[in-house]
Amino acid sequence: MALLYRARVTEQLAGYTDADWPGNANDPTSTFEYTFSIGSAAIAWSSRKQPTLALSSTEAKYRGVIIATCEVIWLK
Repeated sequence: MALLYRARVTEQLAGYTDADWPGNANDPTSTFEYTFSIGSAAIAWSSRKQPTLALSSTEAKYRGVIIATCEVIWLK
């Protein structure tokens, strides 16, 4: 499997993120995922637990977006 980039074609960086507020009382940490791609080729992705405890699903999603934003700043 390989990434294929065509010459003289300007592709934009696209990103997707999601977070899941935990439903498990034994492990109250939220999880988050992000994927970044150029064209149809994924160039960065991650899925892991958030480092801090979120008090709501909105907060979990907001923190996931913050972490993904740090990644896209690094990518650019």
